[in-house]
Amino acid sequence: MAVDNVGGSGGAAGAQQTGDSGFQNQMAEFERVSQKVQAQAVAMRRITTELSSEKKVADERVQ
Repeated sequence: MAVDNVGGSGGAAGAQQTGDSGFQNQMAEFERVSQKVQAQAVAMRRITTELSSEKKVADERVQ
């Protein structure tokens, strides 16, 4: 019985390491996607600001 328990806990440790590795991979992917989304948000704010400025200039020309 003792041998089975030792073998069982060794397998659980291996599964834990695999789980930890999977978690680390998910966190790395999350970080990559998060950085990409942040970069897109910055680009979108820049474009929005530029378009707003252009609209103001166009509105002033019309008046």
